[in-house]
Amino acid sequence: MDKTSHLLPTLLLLSATAAASEIYTWQDEEGITHFSDKPHPSASVINIQAPPQSTTPEALAAEPGLAPELKPEPSTDPVLPDARILLTTPSDQQTLRDNQGNLTVMASSNRKLNQGHSARLRLDGDVYGRAQTQLIWPLTNIDRGSHTLQVELIKHGKVIASSEEITVFLHRARINQRPEPVPEPK
Repeated sequence: MDKTSHLLPTLLLLSATAAASEIYTWQDEEGITHFSDKPHPSASVINIQAPPQSTTPEALAAEPGLAPELKPEPSTDPVLPDARILLTTPSDQQTLRDNQGNLTVMASSNRKLNQGHSARLRLDGDVYGRAQTQLIWPLTNIDRGSHTLQVELIKHGKVIASSEEITVFLHRARINQRPEPVPEPK
């Protein structure tokens, strides 16, 4: 890009403060384009219009009769979207390898779990543990093989949303492997 392509926008921006200003442009013997706010013998005139002024409602309110009528919107209780709960970890058809049979299930919901709202996990169709306000379930000593998982969102004891049921596959190297005993302090 040549210097004139940068110069013209700069001059136009600087001259925007002067309403309806005139800019003069010309080329010298070497082909260099010049811009000025002073007339030159071989210059052509570029008219620059001032940008339209914007008015804020506060400025309009200062002038009687120009303020727009602002009507308060009727207050309505926010409408909540339908309750949703999703299993985020593990994913459907995932193969998990853990010799102790440990597995962590995580979920997400569009509802905050607090008073009245809780979540519970179903493992192979049966409720696993109690309903809780955390969306993470550490499972221990789960048998190897195929398992189904589903989480449910509960409000005052009633299921209001359920995730899709997923299937996971747990692989354990040995079925008889037991956790190592923790030595007792002396």
